[in-house]
Amino acid sequence: MRIGTGYTGTDALLAKRSTEVPGKRFAELGLPGGASGNTAWATADRHLPVPEDMEEDEEGAKGPRSEAEKIYQAAVAGKPNPIGSMRECSKVPYGHLAKDGVIEYNGVVFVCDEKTNSICLGDMTDEKNVLNIPLSGGGHLKVNRNSIGLLSKAAGMFSPEDLNLIMRAIAEDTKIQSVKKEIEDEEASIGNQLRGDGDKSEESAGEDI
Repeated sequence: MRIGTGYTGTDALLAKRSTEVPGKRFAELGLPGGASGNTAWATADRHLPVPEDMEEDEEGAKGPRSEAEKIYQAAVAGKPNPIGSMRECSKVPYGHLAKDGVIEYNGVVFVCDEKTNSICLGDMTDEKNVLNIPLSGGGHLKVNRNSIGLLSKAAGMFSPEDLNLIMRAIAEDTKIQSVKKEIEDEEASIGNQLRGDGDKSEESAGEDI
């Protein structure tokens, strides 16, 4: 059934709703919003601070900047690479723990040596007294034999694989050093015997004269 000319009952209802003021019910109930409804909140959202790490796309939408974009913008502005420290690979084992070229763990201090890709514990002056231990991830641990006892305090810093390599290297070095000492003692003993025999020969020759 048609009411009027060109309007149905549904059309009339839609026309009535379109003339209603947005937010009228909010105003009647005394709630915030009034005639503007939620438009005030929508407007407020536009004024919220936008993180510096956001970029605007072609449609005006904000989104996280890609690493390439960050690097490009920093290069154009003459600024250092903003993610250079993240991209830079550690030049020494456990380099992520280093600060100003030093790793301090549980009171034990390791000095980083980038030239040899090593972390060093103790005096490195006399290379003959330094144990050079290859590590599983590449690089080396250099330890002065007089400082080996300190490694037990820093055991938690190393991976299980590296701990096995360190313990094995120390055990092998201990055996080698023990054998060397035995050889040196034997050589010293033989030298003393030779000197003693020489002294006796000289004494007997003097008596014959």
